[in-house]
Amino acid sequence: MANRARFGAETTTDEVLDGIDLSGRTVIITGGASGLGQETARAMAAHGAEVVIAARDVAKGESAAEAIRQAVTGASVSVAELDLGSLASIRRFAEAFTVEHPSLDLLINNAGVMACPFATTADGFEMQFGTNHLGHFLLTNLIAPSLIAAAKDDGDVRVVNLSSRAHH
Repeated sequence: MANRARFGAETTTDEVLDGIDLSGRTVIITGGASGLGQETARAMAAHGAEVVIAARDVAKGESAAEAIRQAVTGASVSVAELDLGSLASIRRFAEAFTVEHPSLDLLINNAGVMACPFATTADGFEMQFGTNHLGHFLLTNLIAPSLIAAAKDDGDVRVVNLSSRAHH
Protein backbone atom coordinates (compact mmCIF):
# COMPACT_ATOMS: atom_id res chain seq x y z
CA MET A 1 0.00 0.00 0.00
CA ALA A 2 1.24 3.47 -0.87
CA ASN A 3 2.48 5.89 1.76
CA ARG A 4 -0.42 8.33 1.55
CA ALA A 5 1.46 11.00 3.50
CA ARG A 6 3.62 11.54 0.44
CA PHE A 7 0.81 12.40 -1.98
CA GLY A 8 1.09 15.68 -3.83
CA ALA A 9 0.10 17.60 -6.94
CA GLU A 10 1.58 14.97 -9.25
CA THR A 11 -0.04 11.96 -7.54
CA THR A 12 -2.27 9.88 -9.83
CA THR A 13 -5.61 8.31 -8.97
CA ASP A 14 -4.07 4.87 -9.36
CA GLU A 15 -1.35 5.75 -6.84
CA VAL A 16 -3.97 6.94 -4.36
CA LEU A 17 -5.92 3.69 -4.71
CA ASP A 18 -2.89 1.38 -4.78
CA GLY A 19 -3.64 -1.68 -2.66
CA ILE A 20 -7.29 -0.77 -2.07
CA ASP A 21 -10.00 -3.24 -3.10
CA LEU A 22 -13.35 -1.55 -3.73
CA SER A 23 -15.16 -4.74 -4.74
CA GLY A 24 -18.71 -4.72 -3.44
CA ARG A 25 -18.67 -0.94 -2.96
CA THR A 26 -21.07 1.43 -4.71
CA VAL A 27 -19.90 4.91 -5.68
CA ILE A 28 -21.75 7.92 -7.12
CA ILE A 29 -19.62 10.52 -8.88
CA THR A 30 -21.32 13.74 -9.91
CA GLY A 31 -19.79 15.23 -13.02
CA GLY A 32 -18.20 11.91 -13.90
CA ALA A 33 -18.65 12.47 -17.62
CA SER A 34 -15.43 14.42 -18.08
CA GLY A 35 -12.22 15.65 -16.51
CA LEU A 36 -11.34 14.73 -12.95
CA GLY A 37 -14.73 13.08 -12.46
CA GLN A 38 -14.20 10.71 -15.37
CA GLU A 39 -10.70 9.82 -14.20
CA THR A 40 -12.01 9.23 -10.69
CA ALA A 41 -14.75 6.98 -12.11
CA ARG A 42 -12.16 5.03 -14.11
CA ALA A 43 -9.90 4.54 -11.11
CA MET A 44 -12.77 3.48 -8.84
CA ALA A 45 -13.99 0.98 -11.44
CA ALA A 46 -10.45 -0.32 -11.93
CA HIS A 47 -10.37 -1.14 -8.22
CA GLY A 48 -13.65 -3.04 -8.30
CA ALA A 49 -16.28 -0.45 -7.36
CA GLU A 50 -19.71 -0.29 -8.94
CA VAL A 51 -19.69 3.26 -10.29
CA VAL A 52 -22.70 5.44 -11.04
CA ILE A 53 -21.82 8.48 -13.13
CA ALA A 54 -24.36 11.20 -12.38
CA ALA A 55 -24.39 13.53 -15.36
CA ARG A 56 -26.49 16.38 -16.70
CA ASP A 57 -25.72 15.24 -20.27
CA VAL A 58 -26.58 11.53 -20.36
CA ALA A 59 -25.07 11.00 -23.84
CA LYS A 60 -21.75 12.47 -22.66
CA GLY A 61 -21.98 10.30 -19.53
CA GLU A 62 -22.60 7.17 -21.63
CA SER A 63 -19.59 8.04 -23.80
CA ALA A 64 -17.43 8.38 -20.68
CA ALA A 65 -18.78 5.13 -19.25
CA GLU A 66 -18.04 3.30 -22.49
CA ALA A 67 -14.47 4.66 -22.50
CA ILE A 68 -14.06 3.36 -18.95
CA ARG A 69 -15.46 -0.06 -19.91
CA GLN A 70 -12.99 -0.20 -22.79
CA ALA A 71 -10.08 0.72 -20.50
CA VAL A 72 -11.06 -1.45 -17.53
CA THR A 73 -11.96 -5.09 -18.09
CA GLY A 74 -15.13 -5.98 -16.20
CA ALA A 75 -15.85 -2.40 -15.12
CA SER A 76 -19.29 -1.87 -13.60
CA VAL A 77 -20.25 1.63 -14.70
CA SER A 78 -23.72 3.05 -15.22
CA VAL A 79 -25.03 6.51 -15.98
CA ALA A 80 -27.95 8.36 -14.46
CA GLU A 81 -29.30 11.80 -15.31
CA LEU A 82 -28.66 14.46 -12.69
CA ASP A 83 -28.84 18.20 -13.25
CA LEU A 84 -27.59 19.87 -10.08
CA GLY A 85 -29.16 23.11 -11.29
CA SER A 86 -32.64 21.63 -10.92
CA LEU A 87 -34.07 20.63 -7.55
CA ALA A 88 -36.64 18.45 -9.36
CA SER A 89 -33.85 16.59 -11.22
CA ILE A 90 -31.96 16.04 -7.96
CA ARG A 91 -35.08 14.64 -6.33
CA ARG A 92 -35.77 12.31 -9.30
CA PHE A 93 -32.18 11.05 -9.26
CA ALA A 94 -32.15 10.44 -5.50
CA GLU A 95 -35.50 8.65 -5.54
CA ALA A 96 -34.49 6.37 -8.43
CA PHE A 97 -31.06 5.69 -6.93
CA THR A 98 -32.31 4.79 -3.47
CA VAL A 99 -34.90 2.41 -4.93
CA GLU A 100 -32.24 0.62 -6.97
CA HIS A 101 -29.40 0.88 -4.42
CA PRO A 102 -30.49 0.64 -0.79
CA SER A 103 -26.90 1.35 0.29
CA LEU A 104 -24.17 3.68 -0.93
CA ASP A 105 -20.55 3.55 0.19
CA LEU A 106 -19.12 6.68 -1.40
CA LEU A 107 -20.63 9.90 -2.73
CA ILE A 108 -18.15 12.08 -4.59
CA ASN A 109 -19.59 15.55 -5.17
CA ASN A 110 -17.34 16.56 -8.04
CA ALA A 111 -19.54 18.40 -10.57
CA GLY A 112 -19.44 22.14 -10.75
CA VAL A 113 -19.65 25.22 -12.88
CA MET A 114 -17.21 28.12 -12.73
CA ALA A 115 -16.75 31.53 -14.30
CA CYS A 116 -19.94 31.32 -16.31
CA PRO A 117 -21.87 34.41 -17.33
CA PHE A 118 -24.63 35.37 -14.92
CA ALA A 119 -27.41 32.80 -15.10
CA THR A 120 -29.87 31.20 -12.75
CA THR A 121 -30.80 27.61 -12.05
CA ALA A 122 -34.21 26.20 -12.91
CA ASP A 123 -35.27 27.26 -9.41
CA GLY A 124 -33.97 30.83 -9.64
CA PHE A 125 -30.70 30.56 -7.70
CA GLU A 126 -27.51 32.09 -9.07
CA MET A 127 -26.01 29.30 -11.24
CA GLN A 128 -22.68 28.71 -9.46
CA PHE A 129 -24.16 28.83 -5.95
CA GLY A 130 -27.20 26.79 -6.93
CA THR A 131 -25.24 24.10 -8.76
CA ASN A 132 -22.03 23.85 -6.78
CA HIS A 133 -23.46 24.26 -3.29
CA LEU A 134 -27.23 23.95 -3.02
CA GLY A 135 -27.43 21.12 -5.56
CA HIS A 136 -24.85 18.97 -3.80
CA PHE A 137 -26.32 19.82 -0.40
CA LEU A 138 -29.77 18.58 -1.42
CA LEU A 139 -28.33 15.51 -3.16
CA THR A 140 -26.28 14.54 -0.10
CA ASN A 141 -29.28 14.92 2.19
CA LEU A 142 -31.59 12.90 -0.06
CA ILE A 143 -28.99 10.13 -0.51
CA ALA A 144 -28.21 10.04 3.23
CA PRO A 145 -30.47 7.00 3.93
CA SER A 146 -28.37 4.92 1.51
CA LEU A 147 -25.16 6.12 3.16
CA ILE A 148 -26.54 5.32 6.61
CA ALA A 149 -27.56 1.84 5.44
CA ALA A 150 -24.02 1.17 4.19
CA ALA A 151 -22.55 2.53 7.43
CA LYS A 152 -24.58 -0.01 9.39
CA ASP A 153 -22.90 -2.78 7.36
CA ASP A 154 -19.28 -1.85 8.08
CA GLY A 155 -19.13 1.83 8.98
CA ASP A 156 -16.82 2.63 6.08
CA VAL A 157 -18.75 5.27 4.11
CA ARG A 158 -17.62 8.62 2.81
CA VAL A 159 -18.93 11.84 1.31
CA VAL A 160 -16.22 13.68 -0.58
CA ASN A 161 -16.79 17.28 -1.66
CA LEU A 162 -14.33 18.56 -4.23
CA SER A 163 -13.55 22.19 -4.78
CA SER A 164 -11.42 24.17 -7.13
CA ARG A 165 -8.90 26.92 -6.80
CA ALA A 166 -10.42 28.49 -9.91
CA HIS A 167 -12.11 31.10 -7.71
CA HIS A 168 -8.65 32.60 -7.09
